[in-house]
Amino acid sequence: MKYDFTKLLFVGIIIFNISSCTKEFIATELKDKIVVLVAPQNNYQGNTSTIMFWWDAIEGAEKYNLQISKPDFTNPQQLVLDTNITSNKFSFTLVPGNTYQWRVKAFNNASETAYTVYSLSIDSVIDLSQEIVVLLSPTNNLVTDTMAQTFKWDTVSSAIDYRFQVKNSSGTTIIDVTQIAISASYTLNPGTYTWQVRAQNATSNSAYFYRNITIDTTAPAVSTPVSPLNGDSTQSPVNIVWSSSASAIGDSIFISTDSLFSSPLFYKGYTTNTSYTFTTATLGTYFWRLRSKDAANNWSGYSVYRKFKVIL
Repeated sequence: MKYDFTKLLFVGIIIFNISSCTKEFIATELKDKIVVLVAPQNNYQGNTSTIMFWWDAIEGAEKYNLQISKPDFTNPQQLVLDTNITSNKFSFTLVPGNTYQWRVKAFNNASETAYTVYSLSIDSVIDLSQEIVVLLSPTNNLVTDTMAQTFKWDTVSSAIDYRFQVKNSSGTTIIDVTQIAISASYTLNPGTYTWQVRAQNATSNSAYFYRNITIDTTAPAVSTPVSPLNGDSTQSPVNIVWSSSASAIGDSIFISTDSLFSSPLFYKGYTTNTSYTFTTATLGTYFWRLRSKDAANNWSGYSVYRKFKVIL
């Protein structure tokens, strides 16, 4: 029996395309399904402003539309939230002292459910125990030579004031103040400190949120020149090498044609490496030395200089 493979291939392509199209366009029908809201329960009244909205997942749903209205959807004053998400959970912070309605519908590319609607209200006096104080500056684990520091944090809704503390490296509290402002300026002696803030109102307070800071005003030890040695003769380019001190994070290298480094420098540059290739040297005598910097931006004095001669 003979087969016309061209016709067979053509039939196969048609079958494949029909199958693919069928899979592409057939989606689960959602119009008769109901979104079951889990939390917060209907008519929830609470004193925490950050709410986790949660509902049962719907089989065949590609996304969910979550909306929050103040005070309700019948006579809305404000649409607080309108978002599409793939998850069946969403965290959102509401303004205290208000009544809200929230609703969710599921949808895919072919259909959607009706909205399921719940109501909730947030008390004007908030329980701050679950609230977060966002610290803004200085950055965590900052190492600096600046003793005068301004500590800043973000506003917490329903906080009446803030408790600001600074502890030294042994854990002793050296600053402890309660204030309305969301910043505090103090001058600290050299050392390592923890600064922390909590939000407070008449009935509750948040946890403390903290960062560390190190004040360092001590200059690092200068790095040690290695090569070329004093009096060496070498050809260009010249590979200049040194040994970095333990407290240095980088070095400035200075190259001059006189030992006092008083004439215009032939080269000056900063590097975090411990070597530099001097490619622009011409025939003659040069002097080089180092100056080191630490993480707090303190600078050492100058190293001893080394003299070398560039020859043919």
